[in-house]
Amino acid sequence: MPGYRYELRLGDEVNATGHLSREEALEVGERLTIGTHSGIVRSVEPLLHERELRLVVQLRRGDAGTLGRER
Repeated sequence: MPGYRYELRLGDEVNATGHLSREEALEVGERLTIGTHSGIVRSVEPLLHERELRLVVQLRRGDAGTLGRER
């Protein structure tokens, strides 16, 4: 089961971070929902000396309204 350290981004700004486990691996371009926020996977990269992968999800414009309070 792949583990991810994710970043939810709106443009170049990181709006939230966290950890995610999935039964199937994620791929660039895939649509993904984390909690109530939806976006598109922009990158999946290994992290040096870590078991988790770095996951960057680009949020849709209307999905970031409440994220600033969740950090």
